[in-house]
Amino acid sequence: MADFKKIYARYRTFYSSSNLSKTVLYLITGFGTAASFIARLFIELFAVIIGSSPATISLITSSRNLIQQIFQSTFGRISDRIGRRVMLIFGFLFSGLALFFFPLISKGWVLLIAVIIFSFGYAIYYPAFTALQGDLTNRDNRAGLISMITIVGAIATLSSLLVVGQIGSLGDTTFKQYSIILRVTALLFILSVCVTLFIFDPPVKKLQEKTVFSLAPIKKNREFRRFVFINSIMFFFMSAGWPIFGFVRAEYATAQENTFIWAAFSIAQILTLLIVNKIINIIPRKTLLFFGRVFMFYIPLNLAFTVLWWSYWWVIAIGSAVSGMSNAIFIVGQNSFILDCATTEEKGTYTGIYNLFLGISMFFGSLIFGLIAEIMFTSLGKWKAITYLLIVITIGRFLSSLGYLTIRKPK
Repeated sequence: MADFKKIYARYRTFYSSSNLSKTVLYLITGFGTAASFIARLFIELFAVIIGSSPATISLITSSRNLIQQIFQSTFGRISDRIGRRVMLIFGFLFSGLALFFFPLISKGWVLLIAVIIFSFGYAIYYPAFTALQGDLTNRDNRAGLISMITIVGAIATLSSLLVVGQIGSLGDTTFKQYSIILRVTALLFILSVCVTLFIFDPPVKKLQEKTVFSLAPIKKNREFRRFVFINSIMFFFMSAGWPIFGFVRAEYATAQENTFIWAAFSIAQILTLLIVNKIINIIPRKTLLFFGRVFMFYIPLNLAFTVLWWSYWWVIAIGSAVSGMSNAIFIVGQNSFILDCATTEEKGTYTGIYNLFLGISMFFGSLIFGLIAEIMFTSLGKWKAITYLLIVITIGRFLSSLGYLTIRKPK
């Protein structure tokens, strides 16, 4: 035991005085980002494949959004007290084990329960991961590190999508193809746990207050409050399309083609950030946020084009590429703005509060539009209803994005 403690102490000293900490952070980013991204995409598609109705899919997506986001305020605050490492380990492990059993499911309502369980894992690890980025940076270099983390995550996601798509194609039925993809994604979460074992929490001031929930950031920080309000409106219309998009992607693309579609998303992310990475630290957060969301209206419009005229998977891939470009810029702006607003010891708290309101907004957006879709499918027919809803979401996304022009620099 004494020898082990000496080895552990030597490793910790070496870790703290070398670039190993950043390497480990990039590995966590790679495995964790790829796993969460692929899981989110293919859970929705899996719901369509097993024959879930629009109402069921809306409950699945809205419940996922609510659970993943609403508990982040509590888990983020806990990470401010006990550290990031333990929250990352438990969150990744919880998600991986839950996802592994998804292929055993053949009923929509059972999938709903499974998604709720899976979503708790995300709620545990995500605020700790964002706060860890804040622990390792200051306001001047923060956007640069977040940009590099996003690039690493996009490269890992691209590679993983191509791998799981190829492995998934070995299945002799559509159900088996999606089942294989979900199982491989569960393995990525377990690999994230293994890598996280090698990190240490940075030596930063920890929160002493023992309350596990606080709305103080919303009350005392005007710029943060304004950002949360505008973002909640935007994500209401972002989530409105999630119960509907899966029908189009499952109809006009195979399981492997869907991996190609989202590979286009990752490639666009990588190229966008590589182009702007050298100047990302001097670009105002407001600019990143606005341009990261103003083009998101094109995604539902692109899917409407697919339904009406150009029914090919590569058309959907064009919309996915636009989404990748926009999200790359937005993620850097979003995380940087939140951490800029946060106090030294409350980075996890601010991240969690932001995601709490985001989760409520997305819950209602996906639930309301899913129920509307259920009614319209009966009265208008499936594809006519989908087309009308896609146009409404297009308009809502564009108008909502204009709100980012009113955001001011945090003090």
